[in-house]
Amino acid sequence: MKPNRNYRRAAGYFLFVCTLFSLCFLAGCSQNSKQEFPKLSIGNPVTNSIVNQEVHSYTVELDKGTYLGLSVEQHDVDVITEVTGPDEKMLGEFDTPTSGRGTEHVRIGADASGEYRVDIYTLSERAEPGEYKLEITEFRPMDDRDAIVLSAVQFHQEADRLRANADTRKDSIPLYANSLQLWRGLDEPAEEANVLRAMGFAYQRLDDLEKAKEHFGESLELWERISDLRSAAFVHIIFGVISKKQNNLKDGLEHDLMAQPLWEKAGDMPEYTQNLVRIGNDYIKLGNNIEALDYFEKALEFSQRTGRKSIQAYVLSECGSAQVTVGNKSEALNFYRQSLEIWKGLEQDKAVAGLEEKIAKLSAS
Repeated sequence: MKPNRNYRRAAGYFLFVCTLFSLCFLAGCSQNSKQEFPKLSIGNPVTNSIVNQEVHSYTVELDKGTYLGLSVEQHDVDVITEVTGPDEKMLGEFDTPTSGRGTEHVRIGADASGEYRVDIYTLSERAEPGEYKLEITEFRPMDDRDAIVLSAVQFHQEADRLRANADTRKDSIPLYANSLQLWRGLDEPAEEANVLRAMGFAYQRLDDLEKAKEHFGESLELWERISDLRSAAFVHIIFGVISKKQNNLKDGLEHDLMAQPLWEKAGDMPEYTQNLVRIGNDYIKLGNNIEALDYFEKALEFSQRTGRKSIQAYVLSECGSAQVTVGNKSEALNFYRQSLEIWKGLEQDKAVAGLEEKIAKLSAS
């Protein structure tokens, strides 16, 4: 299970600050020396690998009034992008829920001429490096439409900030609504869908599940219309989570099953494999152990195809837990031990400790 998002972000910022400090220290930074970072330019995309605790920084020179668009294409890693202006003020944090695949879009307007810094890092707990491709997609003097785009982005980002705090979460809704209205006026269905999904998350955290489902449903319709298969699959997973929270296990299973062909068509093997595990667990909760074990067996097969040891370890551990449920102690221990060895090789102490505890309890029973 992934840790709480706010905890992850707080830990990520701590690592982010410590890493930046280390970079400056090692480079001999002082008031009279400035860290040099790779420069971004039009037509020269940057492809790089990244793991947790790393911060990759780039710079781009902008004249006042310039509109800059960046794309960050993710492969097996969920990255966060921050942009800082010449005055060291952060202009925005860009992180849509795209999991380990998909493209993040970054849009800023230059209020002053100078050097702007782009920082990329990840809060992902995956033990293996993922890859991203950073590219300038738009670079021009800002026009009226660009100004509206930036307003929509700013409303969305401020709403995200308010949503993160329980005391201000309700205040995020009107700002999301402002962003939604602007994107609709610009005829940008993908961005409209992003805002609707974010509003769904806000209502979900406010425990207004009916409103949440209404907004998630609207976003799903848009993503189906523009054939964004990954985003559509992701919403089905969200619907599954809500259904299971409402103790409607059959509907939860149905949504997880509907997501599966979408992950496959999108070519997202990691999500496809992890969703096989999710479906297997659904069947276990419904008491259909035979069907459940069949899905776990499929997950084992596909985990080998992903080439990701962390996914193999995850699937082996889940298979062990499934075997515990059906009362097969020896098979459960076998799966747990295989998973343990992989996590040890990846130096994932938390996962190792958890599995060692499970093995000890099961061996003593």
